[in-house]
Amino acid sequence: MTEDFEQRKKDHIRLALSEKQTQGLVASEFSKIKLLHHALPEINFNEVSLETTLIGQQVSSPHFVSSMTAGHADSKRINLNLALASEQKNWLMGVGSQRRELTDSLAVQEWQTIKKAVPNAKFISNIGILELIQNPVDSIVKLVENLDAKGVIVHLNPLQEVFQKNPYIDMTLGFKAIETLVKGTKTPVVVKEVGFGINSEITQRLFELGVAAVDVAGSGGTHWGWIEALRQEDDSIERQAIDAFSDWGQTTVDCLLHAQEKILFNPIWASGGIRNGVDSAKCLALGARAVGLAQPLMKAALDSEETVLKVMDLFDYQLKVAMFCTGVRKCEDYLHKKVWQCQT
Repeated sequence: MTEDFEQRKKDHIRLALSEKQTQGLVASEFSKIKLLHHALPEINFNEVSLETTLIGQQVSSPHFVSSMTAGHADSKRINLNLALASEQKNWLMGVGSQRRELTDSLAVQEWQTIKKAVPNAKFISNIGILELIQNPVDSIVKLVENLDAKGVIVHLNPLQEVFQKNPYIDMTLGFKAIETLVKGTKTPVVVKEVGFGINSEITQRLFELGVAAVDVAGSGGTHWGWIEALRQEDDSIERQAIDAFSDWGQTTVDCLLHAQEKILFNPIWASGGIRNGVDSAKCLALGARAVGLAQPLMKAALDSEETVLKVMDLFDYQLKVAMFCTGVRKCEDYLHKKVWQCQT
């Protein structure tokens, strides 16, 4: 079981960084959003600030590290590079899967070792919806406490679970499990998809349960159904079926557009297909409070902390320039002025 888990996580990295994934199976649709250029912003570029507050934490940027990987031989190096850079930049960092920690005490050591190396990093715990349903809330809270996490992200991944060939996929009690977690911990609970989007109706239900934020995590980035299907045998039904789902889900842009009437009062986050800081600015302009990055940082983390920092600096710089050129001094200003138009 342990070997299967570790190999699956290694396959995830290899396939997520494959040419087909990096080019995207589905267009992210950021190109259909045009930011309105402000020819005379009447603000000082040096005073443009990316600082903001996310789940009660003061951070230097609305960018955060989306949850990626954990629980295998290569993950410690990857996560240490991400954590060192996140601590230095004061970004939030979603950790990789903590599923294995529920049954393997040795798995806890990976994150505890990293936590000792980066004591000021602001981690967010990670649990899948099936694990949340199947385990007592106390065991989930313990994962958060072991990491001294600032929040916990619950991942919704129905399509991925199916193509992963999971023999037990019952999400009947999903909303109830999330509600129980919200009531059972003082730690902010964030709910996110893994790349197929969360529509406005589900988003509203989640906020009614008391979650701190919803990451709509739309399509246009990594396609986890495709990745899981490619791990199956060539003649498997999963491999034969996956092409029909190549454009499955809603893009991040569509999710944000459909949530416009709710976005001022509820903290919606965005991830999925963000490939530069202008994409990030578009997410903020559409009402997102935070923007998650995964694939660009994963590739950098395989190299070094310094490479991760360069990518982070680039995204922050691009975002700052976009803010200045749309006449926005701080991230929250995007909530109160429309600086975008939708191109048909």
